[in-house]
Amino acid sequence: MQRTWQACTLLFILFVVLLLTPLVLRAEGDAVWEETKAGYLRASRQEWNHKVGEWREVAAWRFDDGRLPEEFHVYSGEWRVVDGMLRAVDGELERNRRIGFATCIWPAFRVEFDVMLQPRVGTPADHIGDIGISLNADAETGSFAKGYVFILAQYMNQATVLYRLNVPYARTEWSPIEAGRLHRVMVEVVKPHLRLWVDGRVVLEGWERTGSNNRDGSDFLEMDAERVLTLHTYDTVMSIDNLRILVPITP
Repeated sequence: MQRTWQACTLLFILFVVLLLTPLVLRAEGDAVWEETKAGYLRASRQEWNHKVGEWREVAAWRFDDGRLPEEFHVYSGEWRVVDGMLRAVDGELERNRRIGFATCIWPAFRVEFDVMLQPRVGTPADHIGDIGISLNADAETGSFAKGYVFILAQYMNQATVLYRLNVPYARTEWSPIEAGRLHRVMVEVVKPHLRLWVDGRVVLEGWERTGSNNRDGSDFLEMDAERVLTLHTYDTVMSIDNLRILVPITP
């Protein structure tokens, strides 16, 4: 009787091993495949890379004190700090809400922040438009007509565009932004490269090169300390948090 029980136990263990082995092998195979894909993505990013290894924070805003920072300048719309977030709460219908937050004193930098878009009251649930980050905007008006601007969720969340001198420079008819979801956005500027990240992925980028040797970056619009960085949205409630600016650590 005991031998029969032992034999049944061994058969059961063998059955479990045979059952689980393909699952373990598949999981290991999936992990290898995910790492392989990550390697391909790294290779893609390194086709052109400015080789900045480390960055340091030079400015940051957490909005925990409930007050609009004194250095911020509202160009249009109504902006408040609500529940620990900078928020474009209102503005003219079918118009931009724009705010400036720093001057363009750094030749190379990153701007990153958490952002959520929500439709204004009385509009459809997917009525969201524009997360704009302007570089070299006019300090008096906030206009990006003589600078660069990345715009996510443009045309009611149907496109992502990089403008140069108010003309599309790079564009895709796709947007990774979801209404009501908090996203992490980053813009990176290292002459002659401009790059837009959302939630850890590059979604749009451009290189300012002229000529045929890929080394002439003279078309790049140098950052001007007399001009400003701005954020804007279009006819949408936009909430911003953990806004910060970083610059490369020079060797």
